[in-house]
Amino acid sequence: MTVARAPRLPDSSLDLPVTRLWGVGAESAKLFERLEIRTIGDLLWHLPRRYKDYRTALPLAAVRAGAEQTVEAVLGKIAQRRTRSGLLLTEAELLDADGTPSAVRASWFGKQFIAERFREGAVVRLAGKVAFQGRGLVFQQPAMEPAGAAAIHTGRMVPVYKLTEGLKEGQVRRFLHTAIEGEAGRASAVVGELPDLVPADTRARHGLPTIAQALAQVHFPNAPEDLFAARRALGFQELLVLQLALGQRRARWTRSAKAPVLHASDAQVAEWTRALPFSLTAAQVRSFGEVRGDLARTVPMSRLLQGDVGSGKTVVAALAVRIAVAAGAQAALMAPTELLAEQHFRSLRGLWQEDGPSLELLSSSTGAARKREILARLGDGSLDIIVGTHALVEDNVTFHRLGLSIVDEQHRFGVRQRATFREKGQDPHLLLTTATPIPQTLSQTLYRDLDVSVIDELPAGRQPIRTEVREPDALPKVWPWLRERVAAGEQAFIVCPRIGGDDDDDDDARGVAATEIARDLERGPLAGLRIGLLHGRLPAKERDERMRRFAAGQLDVLVATTVVEVGIDVPRATVMIVLSAERFGLATLHQLRGRVGRGDQRSFCVLVSAGAAESERLRAMTETKRGADGAAVPLDGFDLARRDLEIRGAGEFLGERQHGSNELRIVDFDDIDPRLLGDTGAEADRILADDPDLVLPDHARLAKAVGDLWDRYALA
Repeated sequence: MTVARAPRLPDSSLDLPVTRLWGVGAESAKLFERLEIRTIGDLLWHLPRRYKDYRTALPLAAVRAGAEQTVEAVLGKIAQRRTRSGLLLTEAELLDADGTPSAVRASWFGKQFIAERFREGAVVRLAGKVAFQGRGLVFQQPAMEPAGAAAIHTGRMVPVYKLTEGLKEGQVRRFLHTAIEGEAGRASAVVGELPDLVPADTRARHGLPTIAQALAQVHFPNAPEDLFAARRALGFQELLVLQLALGQRRARWTRSAKAPVLHASDAQVAEWTRALPFSLTAAQVRSFGEVRGDLARTVPMSRLLQGDVGSGKTVVAALAVRIAVAAGAQAALMAPTELLAEQHFRSLRGLWQEDGPSLELLSSSTGAARKREILARLGDGSLDIIVGTHALVEDNVTFHRLGLSIVDEQHRFGVRQRATFREKGQDPHLLLTTATPIPQTLSQTLYRDLDVSVIDELPAGRQPIRTEVREPDALPKVWPWLRERVAAGEQAFIVCPRIGGDDDDDDDARGVAATEIARDLERGPLAGLRIGLLHGRLPAKERDERMRRFAAGQLDVLVATTVVEVGIDVPRATVMIVLSAERFGLATLHQLRGRVGRGDQRSFCVLVSAGAAESERLRAMTETKRGADGAAVPLDGFDLARRDLEIRGAGEFLGERQHGSNELRIVDFDDIDPRLLGDTGAEADRILADDPDLVLPDHARLAKAVGDLWDRYALA
């Protein structure tokens, strides 16, 4: 995990080692090092993953089994004993406020300090899971604090953090509380030293708290509305820096870059399009025209080509490559996986037959001798086009005259990889492609350094995928139906939200697990079928090999996580079953559905979810619209992206994750409020219009943050 970092003032306490914070010893510092937390500032930017709402204290008589609850109680007798396995068990009776015994107890394994720090008769707050034990109810391993003490672990919205083995949740919470609130008589708060990057007039205009106030509320919120305002402030600051960096980059390219002019005659283009085994759609023709216009300029193309799954983005990219080669330049296409790179290689080779440009594939699986030969041909210019994975951006890959760089599924690569790809030539043109729909508001702000082309129609003849939503109790009927599809020579994906096993921490233990489903199906309703398992903890080569076996028809069913969201074409795959579908966003569900329907057979997508009938998001997946021929067709990715924003509204723009894109550490790409993007984009434009190089004193901190972003991600 990478910690979100913010620029800091010189000689600040934030730059001190984390051991300078009261209570943090050398052993804790070693554990923090695993999370890339080295300084007090790093710790403050270690943001919660989620929260437990322990604000409402129930009377002991209202406690129920099976849920996490909070109570305020009087401690009765506290006893400790050893279990048969030798573990120390601490048990405490809980009394009502008037001292009346209750049927609720608390128990902890270990926790020697419970009997040392707490005494019979003390009034305490407890929060945690409750379960039946014998004839009574037991709080199992609850957090406990004196009722009169500051609420840190109970009695509030309690933050939950990413941990590492040996580092305890309570420790992290206590250390952060000290950094934010101080420790009476021992340490003062350091959060107030955090610098604000957003100018004061901008904060006032948008009603933003200071960054110190925001971080304090993000870690220990008083109420959900305070958390919302605080996270909005953090997101605003991060997005503003990114918007400024992208705006400056586009201005620099426009002013100074000298891209090669790549031109082909109308006759050549007509010859290439006539040779295609199909006719281009109007959207493909329009998008190709926009790309072709960019290639003919000295300002390097920076274009994002959006197109739904199966819309024909590869053909547009292939025609752009033909122009580059015809103009005497080389082209490179980078894909996020070996399998996808292989598919692109085969597709291009199939489009061009024998009379096309020279083409090679380069990946980590390419043998050493073969790799040397390919690199030599790239260097001397005898190779026109290279297709590959991130191996293309390695230092030893050099081009004779790179004119066009294409990055497929661009959101799967970090900014550094994309920028390094561009540095392989003298200001080469850059075409990014994605099948992940991006609403217009996002493309005009988050991708403000890019022009956008949209292929918003599918080729003729594509059969719509029938989508149905089912409750889990329908699965006994789904599995026999799936066996029938396999008996007819078809294949199926079964997608689960989590892997299972070691990934089952508090945040991930919801929804079915792929490992368990694969095992249960092999032993039960799908016994005898060839079932494969695919997930992100497998080594990359093993993942690719299992996907190859599935594509070759050697597996009937592939049980997987969302690693198959972007994958190769499997024409015989006609069934997509998504379990615990409520765990996925609309964009992911649409991408998963796009894994089937690649052949000429009718295909199906079954979304299985408890409470499916009440889910507006899942119902959207079954909605249809009128196609060009008047027939009903499912909503496409762009429709669903708009529906997703309508369903979620503006309140869920900051996700719980601190991973994903390299550009953003706090804001989640999948849950962004378009109004926040619009506000930061407008502010970036206003600032750059008055101060394009950010040299004014009020913009000094912003300039440093933008510079750090240039350095960190090679945004040159």
